[in-house]
Amino acid sequence: MRSALRFGAERVASSPTLMNVVYDLMNETNFAGLSEHEEMLSDSVRVNAYHQAIHRNVKPGDVVVDLGTGTGLLAFIASRAGAKKVYAVEHSDFIEVAKEIAQINGFTNIAFMQANSREFSPPEPVDVLLHEQMGDELFNENILANVVDLRDRALRGGGRILPGSFALFVEPVSLREDMRVRRFWNIDLPDDISLHEMEQSAVAARFDHGRMDQLWARPGSVDATIGQPAPLVEIDLATVDADRPIAQDHLVERVAETDGIVDGVCVWFEARFDEQTTLSTSPLAPHTSWGNRLFRLDHDIAAGEQIRLHVHLAQTEDPNTWTVERL
Repeated sequence: MRSALRFGAERVASSPTLMNVVYDLMNETNFAGLSEHEEMLSDSVRVNAYHQAIHRNVKPGDVVVDLGTGTGLLAFIASRAGAKKVYAVEHSDFIEVAKEIAQINGFTNIAFMQANSREFSPPEPVDVLLHEQMGDELFNENILANVVDLRDRALRGGGRILPGSFALFVEPVSLREDMRVRRFWNIDLPDDISLHEMEQSAVAARFDHGRMDQLWARPGSVDATIGQPAPLVEIDLATVDADRPIAQDHLVERVAETDGIVDGVCVWFEARFDEQTTLSTSPLAPHTSWGNRLFRLDHDIAAGEQIRLHVHLAQTEDPNTWTVERL
């Protein structure tokens, strides 16, 4: 049974078409309840960024597609901004909630389309393609496949994608002292009780299941980055080729500005709408509804010392396959 399941998983992972189906099903499940949308609608950083960008970039008379409309918020804002027609596309039954909100608020120029976006073709050229297809680690809601497909089939020449460009960051960080969880053998205990030699213990190794190699950074727990952050990957949805894979292997080199502890490597992204609006999910920026994955390291570093990391994005859309190794 295990061999059969492993074989099936490998076959799915090796097929972009099958993986697209998997991500679609995951998204349908992950955003099918009110609770998930409560968190997103309450995220003022997210809502304000979209509101400002849509009102600046949607012009009176524009035809707009809202890809993955959910509650319909982006479609509603586009309508208020002057769009002539908005096609709100959603493949899950949650579209019924969006329809009712539209009816309550008197929106009449929004066509709700329950369909997978790759099976939807608008009846007229599209001026603006709206989307919120970003997962916690940017790529894990199938952003490239979904947005690029609709871009190539529906967006007119000179049309706009909001947000249109992105930067992914994978940065070494130090946590706040009062929120730090150290590796078992690095924990300091009172009365001269030492765990340090347990790092080489064969007995302890039997019980190290690796479950804490990755964790979610608690809001407010990151104190600082180690060195100056720089994007690991940058993409422009207006020009990116979804059939060309993102590079898997990356070298990250940073120089510590102060003595400290490198607790781990944190993941976030920036979504750029235009020259005036950027949405950041950095743990040092205002809190958003996106989380921050942390690859644990836990080692001391001195001011002026360089840290070198090898970041491997095995499957771009599945951050569980990513690894970070100190060189």
